[in-house]
Amino acid sequence: MKKILNSLLILVTVFALSLPAYTVYAEEGDDPSFDDFMTREFIETMESDYLGMHFTVKDYRKMGIEKPELLFGDATWESYAAAVEENQDVLDELHTFDYDKLSVCQQHDYDTIERYLIQTIELNKYPQHDQLFNPYTGVVNNIETNLTEFIFYTEEDFRDYLEVIRDIPEFLQEAIDVTKKQAEMGIFMTDAILEEGLDTINRLTEKKEDNELIVIFNESVDAFEGLSAADKESFKKQNHDTIINEVLPAFEHCAEELEKLRGSNRYEGGLANYPDGAAYYQALAQYKTSSNLSVQELLDLCTEYIDSVIDDYITLYYSGVISDDSVYEEELPERSPQEVLAYLQAHLQNYPEGPEVTYTSKYLDPSVANDATVAYYVNPPVDDIKANVIKINGDNISNSVDLYDTLAHEGFPGHLYQITWYLDKNPHPMRNVVGSIAYTEGWAMYTELEAFDFSELSEGARAVNKINIALGYVEDCAIDLGVNGLGWTVDDVKKYLQDNGLNAESAQSLYDFVLGRPGLLLPYGYGLLMNHRMRGKAMAALGDSFDIVDYHRVILEYGDRAFDFVEKDIDAYITSMGKEIPEEYGFMSLAAPTEMSDLPAGILTPETQRPNQTKNVVIYAGVGILLAAAAVFAFIRLRRKKEEDPFA
Repeated sequence: MKKILNSLLILVTVFALSLPAYTVYAEEGDDPSFDDFMTREFIETMESDYLGMHFTVKDYRKMGIEKPELLFGDATWESYAAAVEENQDVLDELHTFDYDKLSVCQQHDYDTIERYLIQTIELNKYPQHDQLFNPYTGVVNNIETNLTEFIFYTEEDFRDYLEVIRDIPEFLQEAIDVTKKQAEMGIFMTDAILEEGLDTINRLTEKKEDNELIVIFNESVDAFEGLSAADKESFKKQNHDTIINEVLPAFEHCAEELEKLRGSNRYEGGLANYPDGAAYYQALAQYKTSSNLSVQELLDLCTEYIDSVIDDYITLYYSGVISDDSVYEEELPERSPQEVLAYLQAHLQNYPEGPEVTYTSKYLDPSVANDATVAYYVNPPVDDIKANVIKINGDNISNSVDLYDTLAHEGFPGHLYQITWYLDKNPHPMRNVVGSIAYTEGWAMYTELEAFDFSELSEGARAVNKINIALGYVEDCAIDLGVNGLGWTVDDVKKYLQDNGLNAESAQSLYDFVLGRPGLLLPYGYGLLMNHRMRGKAMAALGDSFDIVDYHRVILEYGDRAFDFVEKDIDAYITSMGKEIPEEYGFMSLAAPTEMSDLPAGILTPETQRPNQTKNVVIYAGVGILLAAAAVFAFIRLRRKKEEDPFA
């Protein structure tokens, strides 16, 4: 199967056998032929991509997988068309199954695979818009993360790794060739994004002997038990020579070639102004949100949510919960990352019990951390979910509250909890290959906000942190949709902000930000608002019967999937409780339980009465969807600060 890894597409094909020695969750009524189909697809996917296989499974032989060719990946122009053809073949085979004869679990798998295939087929049709050297979604950080997060289980892994890194120069040359072809068409990065991309490369290549690609590998060699002194020395030398003489020069060559292309872009404004740009962005938006909604429909949802959050803020402000500016400066007790994770793990009473896991949190070296990166979580292999790792960029954690909500997002009850909870149910491993980033990031955003409720902050500080995060993400999503999907100008952005009671002075900075990062924020803002929309629906329907643990179990039960599929499960849950599905409902409120009728008359209507508030916007980007060749479903958290107040 052709897998899309954010903007970069890597060729993977599909066939296979069965999964001996791996117990897949089974339901009464399962169609064995459908399970065989998924197994064939999974094994051939693994056998077509070494890094994807290595990060997805720990013991590939035990799972009946043959080791793939030791290459980093395929970034050629031709791979895009091949992806369309191959995915269409898989989709055609999927459609031969009788959906009604599948079990409920298999129907969820079918729905998820079908949505994924349809959307990746569409996205692969536009290679001209795939910015392989974008500093946020491109190959440079992806290669860094693949190499620095590589785990060595056996001595064989060292030999395989050393062979794979020798392919990186050719892989980078393929990416440069694609980029040159795009530039010939007049499609290239803005100068601002180019500068950031060059800075990313320079940060990696300026270190030589102390480069982290050497240092981290040497640490892995020294920590591995069973290697002879001669083998250790040999492995270190091979890696050193390849990094110094081949990999770093290849990155430097990329920087030189990219600089030559400066100014190649012949179009102004968002993607909607480019040839086929609107169609590409529509495909990108649907992929990022795992929805079938149009750009305008997505924008309408964002606008509705923004209005709801602002009303929540007003409720909190005038009810006295947000009493003064001190709530913005409040901090938590100083704790180490391990202590914060332990605190969060001890406060999971609102969630169904998960498996026993261990975890470590480590700090990134600045040379392999994007300036905007705060932290990321790396998925465990499907056959060993106990050991989990979260990486933190200490330079971008400014205070104890930052660390707390970062680890709530990446750890408990966010990514680490959700992913290990689902994997503990033994879903078919194919579900570790396909899924929904909007679901995964939406869950992490939703639970990050929920974690404030059991923090040691005051009620007012909890409230402003939740409001800041919610409003910041979805406001930026709305601007992204408008600029890149609908062709908005800066004046259009300004009008949108004014019409929605937001600060129009931030129009230029918002416009500039989304211009070079199309679709980056959509999984997070859309994922958050959909979680609050679904929670609002369930609470409206169930009233006093609403049980938060049962509700979360419904969300988690079938893993990362499109929200329209999750909503069907919620509807089934509502009716199973003897309740009717509400025709009208709002988003879950972020406000304190003060009734709107208790507020002074007239304060909710005039836009000019919306109080000012400072905000610090945090952006998450999914690395697993970012990674160049590996199926490392890690998650990188990016930080951007906006000095302007959001309210007019």
